[in-house]
Amino acid sequence: MKAWLLSALLMGAGLVHAQPATRSALIVGVGNYASPEVTPLEGVPFDIVSARAIARAMGIPDQRITVLRDEQATKEAVLAALERMAASVTPGSRAFVYFSGHGTRWYEPALKGCKEGLLTYDRGTITNEEIAARTRRMSEVADKVVVLFDACHSDGVSTNRGRTRSVNVPLTPKFYLKGGEDAQACSQPVNLRTRSLLTEATKLGALQENFVQITSSRADEVSFDEPGKGGLATQGVRDCLLSRATDANGSGATTVDEIQRCAQRFVDARLKPFPDLRPHNVTVSGNRNIVPVAVVRPPPPPLAPPVPVATAPAPAPPAAPVVVQPSPAPAPVVAVLTTPPPAAVALPAVTAPPAPPTATPPAPPPPATPVAVAPPPPAPEPALASLATLKDIEAQRNPRRQVDVTLSKPAMRIGKDALELTIRSSHDGHIYLVMIGSDAKSFYVLFPNGLDADNRIQANKVLRLPRPDWKLMAQGPAGTNHLLVVVADTPRDLSALTKLPPTSAAPFTFSLNDLPGRSALFDFIAGRGITGSSETFGAKLLAVKEFP
Repeated sequence: MKAWLLSALLMGAGLVHAQPATRSALIVGVGNYASPEVTPLEGVPFDIVSARAIARAMGIPDQRITVLRDEQATKEAVLAALERMAASVTPGSRAFVYFSGHGTRWYEPALKGCKEGLLTYDRGTITNEEIAARTRRMSEVADKVVVLFDACHSDGVSTNRGRTRSVNVPLTPKFYLKGGEDAQACSQPVNLRTRSLLTEATKLGALQENFVQITSSRADEVSFDEPGKGGLATQGVRDCLLSRATDANGSGATTVDEIQRCAQRFVDARLKPFPDLRPHNVTVSGNRNIVPVAVVRPPPPPLAPPVPVATAPAPAPPAAPVVVQPSPAPAPVVAVLTTPPPAAVALPAVTAPPAPPTATPPAPPPPATPVAVAPPPPAPEPALASLATLKDIEAQRNPRRQVDVTLSKPAMRIGKDALELTIRSSHDGHIYLVMIGSDAKSFYVLFPNGLDADNRIQANKVLRLPRPDWKLMAQGPAGTNHLLVVVADTPRDLSALTKLPPTSAAPFTFSLNDLPGRSALFDFIAGRGITGSSETFGAKLLAVKEFP
């Protein structure tokens, strides 16, 4: 279905195209401990800088980033900071929690087995249960919570408690084995029941779709700290999140799953020259489809003097969008005024979306020695990539927002039938109808538009679209259209998609089905297009067929 992306006349003025300043972060780094028995971690100061870079890339302003380092990071102080963060989180916002330091295990008589935790400056231990309890409100009200722990949960620690040195790379296991009864047994994997923060959080009401936990290693593995550079996992996640990850499905955004795969390749390549060191697996639990950074940005410049390295050839820059003239044939979806008689609707010229502003990051730590990277997979077909965009946007929905959609006809006869649907939402919000037509050339926002800008919906009240004074007719080509219905808590700013406000004579604008266009659409719904304090939305993806 060829159509036009209907831009929001309602939102054309007075909106600031910027990420809402409600996201927050807590960064904890312990490299030096009060007890001399605990091996120092010289890379932790660099991890803190990397975590700040990750937080900023996620749209978190400096004034909402809290950092606890070394002697500041006692058990009491960390738990108190978690509680304050949870109390300050606004409904529908996002939160990022980061820890770099030693992980630990100890024998717990009540469990008759080993228990795991994060080791604080004062040799206190923080368990997943304690973190979940202190952040319960955060899990209940935040739209998304992202947690990254770079610490060991230990295999072979009894033979690797100190620094492990290989030819040019000093690496320190990020693990400390606490003493006590049967402590030696805890140097090997025995019990995984406390491994997942997600498990403990869901017991207290958190939803898996709203939560993601990234850990540097599995429960039976050692993760490594590199002096002067930081944890291997943190280095990998940082570089991949800052756009070194491959957007494998061409959706225009990179998910946590794609970032994890990229970070794992980094860790594997980093440890490959040292066969005596066991690789560790960067693991993800929760919603692997969360997109921490909505916009696909070009890879950052090198963070240190370049070192000769075999790399994949740089991809060619995307072709500039071309001006698309209206087809002499009828457009697949036509907006028609019942009175007066409809005027012809012209397809506007396409302009590239404005490039996102580039924030100047702080001086980051030098990266690990560059390694050879396999060339990216072939680009997906446009039709598959565009559907992936809609699916990735839908994956950012909050399950606490229910959206029910009913089509009057799941299949429409070309030139005969009109698109009609009823929508019911569990919460008040603002409706956006986004479609990729069967020709797979462009994305179209069917509603709101220059003919009908009032896209508000009340909770538990049925809204029928189109309204009586306009309609959307099926005009081909034959095939399947995909329609994404979004109900957002707060309005979205469509200026990322067009600079031209819609009018009743030219109500439609559109976003090309290329990588910049897909990225702009994602940014509109789940990135900088957010205009209020809440990022939360509900969504429903449907298929609509057209036939002769």
